Amino acid sequence: MDNKENSLATELLHELKASATRWFIAFCVMVFLELATIAGFLWYISLPVEEATISEQTIDDVDMDKSTIRQNIGGDND
Repeated sequence: MDNKENSLATELLHELKASATRWFIAFCVMVFLELATIAGFLWYISLPVEEATISEQTIDDVDMDKSTIRQNIGGDND
């Protein structure tokens, strides 16, 4: 009887060790993914920002009789 109890206890310890090893590997994978996410975010916020261009728009002449509008965008194009 003593041999069966010892065998059962040994088997349970082996299963516990295998389970602990799986949990440790899963923990290491999650730590790696979290660090990769943080590194990706830091890389993303360090990318250059495209500055907005400002265009000037003026209306030079409005002819109410002919319903035409002369428009100048971005500077003098005369």
